[in-house]
Amino acid sequence: MTDTSQSPGLFTQLLPLLAQRAVLITISQIEEGDRLQVNICPRQLKDGENQALTTPLSACGTATELDNELVAQVASFVAAQVGLHSNLSAIERELAEAERLAREEAKKKQKTVGNGGKKADPVAKPAEAEVKPEPPAAQTLSLFDAPVAESAKEGD
Repeated sequence: MTDTSQSPGLFTQLLPLLAQRAVLITISQIEEGDRLQVNICPRQLKDGENQALTTPLSACGTATELDNELVAQVASFVAAQVGLHSNLSAIERELAEAERLAREEAKKKQKTVGNGGKKADPVAKPAEAEVKPEPPAAQTLSLFDAPVAESAKEGD
C-alpha cells in the first residue's frame, strides 16, 4: 500500500508547466560516484519565444538528496515559470492594446489634419477656395537710387 500523507510528487508538481509546454527530463550519473545530475528542460513552443520560458532547472546531488529536495525545487521552478508566462502574456496583451489605441488616435489625427483641425462634417459642402491676390513684387534699388523719404530730407 502507498502512503498518501506525503507531499505531492515530482510529476504532480510538473503538471502546471506541462499544461503549457512539453518538458524534457534527463538524468545522468556524474563521474564522482554516487552523484546524479537531473535536468528539467521546458521545450520551446514557437520561434521568437522568450528564452526565459525555456531555461532548464539543473540539480546535482546524491539520490537521497534529490529524493528529499528535488520536488521542492521543482515546485518553485514551476511556480516561477508559470508566473513568468502569465506575466509575459499580460504584458503582451497590454502592449497590443496600447498599439491598437495609438493606431486609432493616429487615424483620428490624420482625419482632422487634412481639414485644418476641424472634425469632418459629412453634410457640409466643401468651401470654395479663397483667391488671395499676390503681393506686388518688391522693387530692387540700384546703388544710385535713394529711397524717396531720404531724398526729401537731403533737400531740406
